Amino acid sequence: MLAGSRALSIFAYALNARTLRAHADGALRASDLEETIGWAPQTSLRAAVANLCELGVLAKRDPSSESRCLTTEITSAGRDLLTVADRLEYWLLHAPKGPIQLDGAAAAGAIRALIGGWDSTIVRVLAERPLTLTELNSEIPDISYPALERRLSKLRSTNLVTAIESTGKGKPYAVSDWLCHAIAPLAVAGRWERSYMADNVAPISHVEVEASFLLTLRLVELSHSTTGACALAVLTSAGDAGGEERQVAGVTLGVREGEIVSCSSDTASDPPTWALGTSDAWLEAVVDGRLDALRVRGAKPDLPMNIVQDIHDLLFPPLSTANLRVLDTDLQRFAGR
Repeated sequence: MLAGSRALSIFAYALNARTLRAHADGALRASDLEETIGWAPQTSLRAAVANLCELGVLAKRDPSSESRCLTTEITSAGRDLLTVADRLEYWLLHAPKGPIQLDGAAAAGAIRALIGGWDSTIVRVLAERPLTLTELNSEIPDISYPALERRLSKLRSTNLVTAIESTGKGKPYAVSDWLCHAIAPLAVAGRWERSYMADNVAPISHVEVEASFLLTLRLVELSHSTTGACALAVLTSAGDAGGEERQVAGVTLGVREGEIVSCSSDTASDPPTWALGTSDAWLEAVVDGRLDALRVRGAKPDLPMNIVQDIHDLLFPPLSTANLRVLDTDLQRFAGR
């Protein structure tokens, strides 16, 4: 699985999110949890608690001498996972066809479709350019044609990709703006995995890096005065794992009067300006807006820094209880409206 998939898959089961959030204000006995959740069968709720305890996001507290009831409480990993849930919910609430609640069936379908497209590299390939199913099959030979067709169908039915008009043979599919915004929950989910599942996840690879940059740069709006060329480069795989040879992945882009006129995953060229950092440094920059861990060199150091700041501002607006729970007309501003 690619970065972020494991953490997001936790919320493909609605009861996990409800159970985790129920513990946010303190430890709960099983009876209190049942009352808080309200609607879940007892066996399903017990299974959810057991699963979350196994993941280390909930912990069992020893029963006191006054009570023999099992009590569970949220851990630090669980509190950090709640931030993943919040970003995922914010993304779901801005779905093109209308808000999707995190604990609903539609959310499970969208999350699973996103994970399927992300892990199969369909998202990475379509981030480069629109392709037909036949062309996708040529680009991703490791997946059978029927399996590829099923995953593409799920992506389309959940509005993560769209069919576009073409005069050629076949129907090309392109990523939606909503899919581009999915990099936000994927990024926080990937960072959570690196903190709490490091022994069970692979280092972030060029696939995730390239897909993330190619998708988010579609959304960036730069000042009209911005012109230049730069590379955004991430030390991946061997570099993160302490291997002998460091590997670099990223994009090289050209900007003319505020418009990105070229964007390529080829980082072998020698751009006049570049920003370089580890996967953790880039996650810190994009998620938190802290850019100081990135190394910037070249003729126009402000160019990559402005781009990275724009990515952060675009993907990670401040969250509050109000904008997560109450829908308003701002929910219409995303793709498809």
